[in-house]
Amino acid sequence: MILQAPPGAGKTTRVPLALIGELAGGASIEGKILLIEPRRLAARAAAARLADSLGEPIGERVGYSVRNEQRRSSRTCIEAITDGLFLRRLQAHPDLTGVSCVIFDEFHERRRDSDVALALLREARELLRPDLRLLLMSATLQLGDLSRQLDGARTLCSEGRAFPVETLHCAPRNQESLDQHVLRALEAELPYLDSEGLPNAHPPVVLVFLPGLKEIERCLRRIKSSNQLKAWESVPLHGQLSLKQQAYALQPCNREWDGRVVLATSIAESSLTLNGVRLVIDAGLSRHTRFDPGTGMEGLETVPASQASADQRRGRAGRQAPGRCVRLWSPAEQQRRPLQDLPELQRADPQPTLLDLARWGAGLGQELAWLEPPPQALFLEGRQQLQQLGLIDREGQITQEGRHVATFGVHPRLGLMMAQARRWGVEPLGCDLAALLSERNSPALRAEGSDLLRGLQTLRQSKGRHATTGAGAILQQSRQWQRELDRLKDIPRGTPPHETWDLMAGVLVAKAFPEWLARARDQRPGQFLLRQGRGATLPDHDPLHHAEALAVAQLDLSGRDARIRLAVPMPRSWLENLAESEGQWREDVDWDDRQQKIRAERILSLGALELKRQPWPKPSAEAISAVLLERLRREGLALLPWSKRNEQLRRRLQLAHLRIGTPWPCRETSFLQDHPEHWLMDASLECRSWGELDEAILTQSLWGDVAWSDRRELDALLPTTIRIPSGRDAALTYEEEGVVLAVKLQEMFGCTTSPHLLNGALPITLELLSPAGRPLQRTRDLQGFWNGSYHDVRKEMRGRYPKHPWPERPAEAVATRKTKKAS
Repeated sequence: MILQAPPGAGKTTRVPLALIGELAGGASIEGKILLIEPRRLAARAAAARLADSLGEPIGERVGYSVRNEQRRSSRTCIEAITDGLFLRRLQAHPDLTGVSCVIFDEFHERRRDSDVALALLREARELLRPDLRLLLMSATLQLGDLSRQLDGARTLCSEGRAFPVETLHCAPRNQESLDQHVLRALEAELPYLDSEGLPNAHPPVVLVFLPGLKEIERCLRRIKSSNQLKAWESVPLHGQLSLKQQAYALQPCNREWDGRVVLATSIAESSLTLNGVRLVIDAGLSRHTRFDPGTGMEGLETVPASQASADQRRGRAGRQAPGRCVRLWSPAEQQRRPLQDLPELQRADPQPTLLDLARWGAGLGQELAWLEPPPQALFLEGRQQLQQLGLIDREGQITQEGRHVATFGVHPRLGLMMAQARRWGVEPLGCDLAALLSERNSPALRAEGSDLLRGLQTLRQSKGRHATTGAGAILQQSRQWQRELDRLKDIPRGTPPHETWDLMAGVLVAKAFPEWLARARDQRPGQFLLRQGRGATLPDHDPLHHAEALAVAQLDLSGRDARIRLAVPMPRSWLENLAESEGQWREDVDWDDRQQKIRAERILSLGALELKRQPWPKPSAEAISAVLLERLRREGLALLPWSKRNEQLRRRLQLAHLRIGTPWPCRETSFLQDHPEHWLMDASLECRSWGELDEAILTQSLWGDVAWSDRRELDALLPTTIRIPSGRDAALTYEEEGVVLAVKLQEMFGCTTSPHLLNGALPITLELLSPAGRPLQRTRDLQGFWNGSYHDVRKEMRGRYPKHPWPERPAEAVATRKTKKAS
C-alpha cells in the first residue's frame, strides 16, 4: 500500500498504532511492525511519540534501533529503525522472521539505503515472504507512477488537518550574506508572532532551514547579536547533537523566553514535530552528496532545494495553528526549481551499493525491481574499483575480504581501513579513525580545522567522559567495531609496527583513500595536488596550511579545486618512499629554450604527483624525436636548415602533386609543419636538434618513399635545368604554382615559342634579363614579346649596352652569350 498525507496528518504517529489495534475500530495484526526512518533523530523521535501515546516507556511495546543504540524488548511490537540498520538486518535475515509489516516512512527522501532496501525486500518478499505487508508513506509522492512501479499497489490519500500557511518571498539583496538575510527576514516577522492558538499558550517558535552546520553556527552568532532578539532563545537542530540536545529542541519553548528560534538542517523537514512553530524561514538550500565519476570523488555540494522539499518545509508552520512561511528567494526562482530531488542512488558513490548487491548475490542489480534503475555506466566503473580493492572478484561475486568489510555497515573504504588495522596490530587506531570519519561534521573535529590527528586526540581524551555526547557515541561505535574485528578470526592480527601512532594514522587513511594523497604545490601554501590529478585547497588559517604532504580523508567538491575537509599531515619522505614501491619512473624529454638543446630527466611519479627528478643522460631516440617534431609543429619549418636545393625540391614535388597527384606526395608548407611525423620521422631519430640535420638527410626526407624510377621521371617532367637557344643548360626556379627561367635576352634570340614542362602542359615564365642581369620583361609569350615591346626595350638598351647585339629581327638572330666583338 502507498499512503500519501500532508505534513502533520499523523502518518508516523497514528498509522503504526492503528496497525496494532490501539485506535478506535482498529484491528491488530500479528507480528512485529518495522517503521523505517531516514535518520537516527527521526527514529528516536517517532518511537518517543508512539510510546508517549501509549503511556509507556520506550522499550515496551514501542522501541527503536539506531547505530550504537537500541531500546527494545521481547514485548516490542513497533520498532523504529534507520534505513541503514534495516538494510544490514535484511542482509543477515532475508526472511525477516517475526515481522508482519514493513513501513517506509518519509519515502520521498529517496535515500540510497531506502532504495536498496526496498529493492532487496521486494525480491525477498516474492521468494520467501509473500505474506509480508509493505507500506510506503510520504507527504509528496507521484502516486500513479509509484503504484505502477510497485505492481499496482493500493493507494490511500488523506487530506490531513493542516492549518493555513501564508507564503511570502523575501529575495536577497545585493552582496547580502545568508546570515544577514536570515536576520533581516526574522526581525521583519517579529510583529506577526504570538502564541495565540498554540497548545498551553507556549511562546512561539521560528524554524529556520539552513543547508549545514557552518551556516547554522554563523546564523546563531548573528541572531545572538541582535537587540530585537535578546529575549529570544536560539538553538540548533542537526544530526550531530546528542540525544538530549535534540530532544530539547523538539520540546515547547520555556515561558521565560519571548520565543525560540530553531536553526535546523533538512533533518527537520519530516518525521519530526516541533511544538509551537508559527513561522518557517526557508533558506531554500540543501546539502547533498555528489559523486564525480571523472575524479572518483564523492563530496558535498549545496544546491537549491526542490519544490517538493520546499513544500515539506512550508508545512511545518501549519501543524498546530495558522502560520507563515518566508522563502528567501523570488517567486520566479521557485518556478525554476526541480519538482523533486534526484534520488541519492542516482548521484552517490556506487561502491557501497555494489558491495551490498554483491553480498546479496545480485551482481549489478539488473534483475532487481528498482523504482528507477541505477546508472549502469557508474555501476560498471564502481565494480572495477571494488575489484581493484579485492572486495569482489571478476565474476562480481563478493570475496572473503568483501564479506569482512560488508559486516561493518560503512563505506567499503572505511571497512578496508579497519581490516588493515588488524593486520598491522593497530585495531583501536583504525576503528577510532573509521568511527570518526563515518560521522560528518563531528563535534570532535569541527574545532580542529582539517587536522584529523587533532580531532583524534580530542576524541581519545574524551574517553570515559560525556558518554551521551557525539564523541561518546563515536567511541562506542569504535569499541563495537573492535569487537567485530576480534570475531573475524581469519584475519590474522599482526604485531604493531615501530612507527609513531600519528604516522600510522596517515598510512591507514592512505590505505583507504589512496588516490587522495596530496603534495603541496611549490611556493603556494594551502594549494595541493591530489594523486588523481585534481587540485585541492585549504583556507589560510587552517593548521595544515603549510603541510608538505597530506593523506586526505574527506573533500568538498567546490568549484575547480576541491576543498580539503579532513587530512593527516605526512612527511614528504614517506610519500617518496611510497612512490618508490607503488609509483613509476617515467622519461621526460623537453626542449630547453634557454640552453637551446634537449633536456632529459627521469621523474618518479605517484599518479599525478611528481616526487623526484634525475638527469637522464641517454634518452631514447623516440623520446627526442617526439620533442623535436612537436617543436616543429609549434614554431614552424624555419627551424630546419633549408638549402636552396631543398626548397626547390619541395616546390617541384608539390607542383607534381597538384598537377598529377599520385605518386607525388603533398609537400605544402602547412602540411609539412602540421604533420612532420609523416615525412621527417626517420630524420628526427638521427639527431638531438634540428641544427644537426644536413642537406642530404633533409633531401631524402622530402623524397620520402618515392621510388627511384619516379624520381627520375620527376627530373624529366620537372627538371632543375633546361637547354636554352644559346646552347647552355639554364637553371629553372620553381615557385609555389609555376616555374621561372631567368635568362639574358640575347640567349633567347632565334626562339619563337616559349618553353613548356610536363609534356607541354606547364608553360615556363621567362624572366628576360639585361646584359647586367637586371630584369627587363616577364612573359610566357616570347613571339608576342619579339613583335611588340622588344622594340621599346631595344631603343633603351642599345645606348646603354652598345657592345651587345640588339638586332631588329630577334626571331631570326643567333642566340649568344657574348658581345658583338667576342662573337
